[in-house]
Amino acid sequence: MVEKKRDLRLVKQRLKALEKLQVDVKYLDDIPELYEEYRRHKLPKYQFTARCVRTGALFIAYGREKSVTNAALFLLTLHEHFKRYGIRLEGSVVQTDNGTEFTAPWNSNKVTIFTKLVERCWGAHHHRIPPGAKTYQSDVESSHRWIEEELYAAETFASEQEFLQKAAQYQKWFNCSRYNRYKGNTPLNLVRETYPALPEEAVVFPPVILDNLLVQYKAELAQWAT
Repeated sequence: MVEKKRDLRLVKQRLKALEKLQVDVKYLDDIPELYEEYRRHKLPKYQFTARCVRTGALFIAYGREKSVTNAALFLLTLHEHFKRYGIRLEGSVVQTDNGTEFTAPWNSNKVTIFTKLVERCWGAHHHRIPPGAKTYQSDVESSHRWIEEELYAAETFASEQEFLQKAAQYQKWFNCSRYNRYKGNTPLNLVRETYPALPEEAVVFPPVILDNLLVQYKAELAQWAT
């Protein structure tokens, strides 16, 4: 088991920054410490998460619905952000489970807009893990555990606006200041091994509520859906 973990670490170290992203959704309505504020302030129910396997860099947004539309909006906003800083995603891998927010049902030949965006907009590959193989998503699952302990269960939120502000502060701290002992540095410094002199802002991705972006990105979604 120790040898297997060592081999996996070496595989991850050979990757470039943002060459492989694990994407997943976290439920927020099952966190006891958050539930009362979630209910009172009508906070979003879902956290959409992307985490870089090589660097541990974390990017999050929120949704009121766990839908393929919100998953697609998450990809569009991420792509727009990375493009702004010259980060190219062609040839990278976006890994997800088989949830219907990412993939079509097993008995369907349809391709979701999420997959189309990964392949056509990002120029990347959409890799689906085997059903039930949760350990394949260990990097993003670890981030879900940490954000629950360090943000949702530790902070109080007086409004939706404060919730988003504190989430933005957490995301910036996680990527720019939080030292990862397993990876040996902060996510920002590890990203800079691939992109030297990259500004800090490139890994600062203030969370938004994706449902609110539908009108803004409606035409672009339609373009990639065809």
